[in-house]
Amino acid sequence: MVHRCAPIALPCGSGLTRGTYMRRLYSILATVLLQVVGLSTAAMAEKIDVSTVSCSQLIQSIDSGSANDKSGMGGILYWIAGYSVTEEQGSVVDFNALGKDFEKILAGCKERPKVGVLSIASKLLGENATAHGAEAIDLATMTCEAAVNSSKEDEEGLGFILMWIAGYHASDSEDKIFDTDAFVSNMEKVGKYCGTNPSVGLLTATEKVLDEEDE
Repeated sequence: MVHRCAPIALPCGSGLTRGTYMRRLYSILATVLLQVVGLSTAAMAEKIDVSTVSCSQLIQSIDSGSANDKSGMGGILYWIAGYSVTEEQGSVVDFNALGKDFEKILAGCKERPKVGVLSIASKLLGENATAHGAEAIDLATMTCEAAVNSSKEDEEGLGFILMWIAGYHASDSEDKIFDTDAFVSNMEKVGKYCGTNPSVGLLTATEKVLDEEDE
């Protein structure tokens, strides 16, 4: 089964110091790196052309890969999901609906293993995605404080959310290259920004850093 992320619990209240914010963000980063780097044994500075990730890779990672392989492909799927959203959908995500779409992508890949995952996903996400239900959440409403205050068990989910945001941002320039080294560097900057601006939205903080990187 394709890995899917359930909506994470977002507790209120804080009291976290800047140092605590940084430690939590680094812990989350370590998790998401396992998700992404799990796709291969290449160095940390690897650049992944998402358009070249094949259906056969997806099938292999799901059917016979390690836990890191599965998380790595899950991270790529979330990146693709963010990349594929329409203007109307914006930053609203229904993780239950998205999980169903991931299952459809896997099924489509099993029928056409030599095709790219992005090619299959383009026909099942975006305007063709499963309709959002009552569980849909707007990632724009998730603050830095809420994200960092979430439980240890939610780190993988937050990692997938960061991957979704990275894909969401990349869609503006139609850039299909995912640079793991640049991603880590940018998320460290997000951690620093969130540490001094806990009430700012995580999406806002991430977009601010990525926009500065693009300049």
